[in-house]
Amino acid sequence: MRKPRPKPGRKQEKMKEKAWKNGCEAKFEQMVANYHKEKEVLASMEEGSDEYNKQKKHCDSLFASAEKFFSQYQ
Repeated sequence: MRKPRPKPGRKQEKMKEKAWKNGCEAKFEQMVANYHKEKEVLASMEEGSDEYNKQKKHCDSLFASAEKFFSQYQ
């Protein structure tokens, strides 16, 4: 008969939570940096052109993804 596994201690839970938080923060920072880079490209384009509209849609999509990610892992 197997012995039941002991429940993880509070210290172990905190370490796991901290590692997860740091990983999520890094991913969120990467998403924000990507958004800012694409936003700079958008600013250099002529407003109203097809390329501008496509880039604006892409920027809006990146922003929505970052916003969703942030609210999910707050």
